[in-house]
Amino acid sequence: MKKFLSLIVAVVLLVSCFAFVSCNGSDLAGTYEMTGISGTITYNGQTVELEEDMYDYYRIVLNKDGSCKIESKGADSTAKIEQEGTWEYEDEVLKVKTVTSGVTVVEEMKWDDGVITYDAKQSASGMTINMQLTLERQE
Repeated sequence: MKKFLSLIVAVVLLVSCFAFVSCNGSDLAGTYEMTGISGTITYNGQTVELEEDMYDYYRIVLNKDGSCKIESKGADSTAKIEQEGTWEYEDEVLKVKTVTSGVTVVEEMKWDDGVITYDAKQSASGMTINMQLTLERQE
């Protein structure tokens, strides 16, 4: 079960690793720390409830020049994610672009007064993710 939980944390870290595309939203710049995560991940019939204590940390640094850095680490695990990217804010939506193994993914998140909310609902290869991640500005 511990290996399964480590796998789940690693998958959530990868799914949640989003990078951002540049724009005029420089007031969004700053460091955001995870303040909440909820939802489930189901893999091969096993479902795990997502909780904050599954992570040592999860932070996103949005820079004024449109670049960003994402850092996260699963608790009781060596699974660490450090990724750089770009961000854009348009029509009250934070648009997120990542490139992983040559695949470009654009995600949309809500930003409201220093809080980023990311809703992920994905299903592929025997895995279903239904989660909500909340990060609040620290700086």
